[in-house]
Amino acid sequence: MTEEQPRYHDSQDQDVTSQHWSYSSERYAGGDNLLTAIARGWAIDKVVTLRRHWFAGMRCIEIFHFTIRRDDVVADMAVLGNPYVYRYLANQPHELVEEEDGAVA
Repeated sequence: MTEEQPRYHDSQDQDVTSQHWSYSSERYAGGDNLLTAIARGWAIDKVVTLRRHWFAGMRCIEIFHFTIRRDDVVADMAVLGNPYVYRYLANQPHELVEEEDGAVA
């Protein structure tokens, strides 16, 4: 008798879901939107900008700005930081440029 072991995939290709995002109508995107764009043929520039927005000086949100390109269209995809995005960046050869937001909300 053989026992079936659960199979785990560490590949991000397994995570791609089709999530529409429009640079003209949505201010922020999720990590799933980023991977959907890649799967649909958008190229991602090597430089990614990280901006931290602080609230009351005690907590912040991280927003990663990816420049995406396809044909003659160039857009800034502002992606909210989350473990999904951190894992993507850890496995890709992007140059991360950090900028602090001077404003405190």
